[in-house]
Amino acid sequence: MIDIRSRKIIANVKGKEIPFEEYYAFDLETNEEVFERNLELKNDLRLYDLYKESEGLLTSSDIKKIRNKYQMNQKEFALALGMGEITIHRFENGSIQTEAIDSVIRLSDDPKIMNNFLAKNKDSFEETDYKRLMDNVSDLIKLSEHKVALFNKKDFAEYNFETSDALVVADYLINVYNEKVHNTFDKVDIDEKEFYITPLKLQKLLYYIQGLSSVIYEKPAFDNKIVCWSYGPVINDVYNMYKGRKPINNASNKNNLSVGLKKIIDLIIDSYGEYDAEKLIKLTHDEEPWKNANINSVIKFDTIKKYASVKVSFKKIGTGAKGYYNQTKKEIHELRTDRDKQD
Repeated sequence: MIDIRSRKIIANVKGKEIPFEEYYAFDLETNEEVFERNLELKNDLRLYDLYKESEGLLTSSDIKKIRNKYQMNQKEFALALGMGEITIHRFENGSIQTEAIDSVIRLSDDPKIMNNFLAKNKDSFEETDYKRLMDNVSDLIKLSEHKVALFNKKDFAEYNFETSDALVVADYLINVYNEKVHNTFDKVDIDEKEFYITPLKLQKLLYYIQGLSSVIYEKPAFDNKIVCWSYGPVINDVYNMYKGRKPINNASNKNNLSVGLKKIIDLIIDSYGEYDAEKLIKLTHDEEPWKNANINSVIKFDTIKKYASVKVSFKKIGTGAKGYYNQTKKEIHELRTDRDKQD
């Protein structure tokens, strides 16, 4: 019978001593240590990753994470970066990369830079493979446009949230947005009203409010139907009240929204408010809920929620709790748990 044990040792990698917990196999019948190849390989991988970390290099799992982001196999990733076919295989299995190669792999984590790498090494791929990989990179570039909202996940746990009506949400959004415009141009001799929110921009911000509500609170911001139009997602009830292309000068002062919903609206305004309507249309056209819907059909809340839950991730900054509007399921679960404890 084989027992897996561990011991603390000081290992030497490239002349550097590294404290290391080594695992080994022990035969209980012969009372002797025995060689276990797979265990030794795992020890080597862990040890070399510790060395990489100590030298400020990407670990094997770091490299694999970047590669998987682009849905590439090891050979494809190596060729995309202009390296030998088995290079990435070696690095993901413990081989230690040079600082120069490490820098190239780090740069490739940026989809726009990976786009350039792929284009430069196009001749290394079959046409169909090149198109598939380029499509994956293009999708990530588009998705990166959405990582714009910086927030602390704990901020939302302490507030109550209630679904409202789209018109009430729209009125609050209009008032807050236009007030920000007023504060910006208050002391400038410019007609601020031409910078007020437009009906088209209003519709797109409402769509993102619905998406963020579905992720953080698992509830819709409003129950009104969202329809697929040629210019993106549209709420008919809001369109009937606010239509055309001219800026909206005023809205009702209805303010009976839950604090949690107000916080989400404020966040979306701060994050997406700087984009013009055309930019927001392009963003929504790049997303599956609109792309997969037929014109004039209803984009269901569950469809928006499913898309947002997958595409929205939480990216930690340092050791703090702040991150970008893109939150992993684990982080979202923690947020809800914190909120439930306070209810």
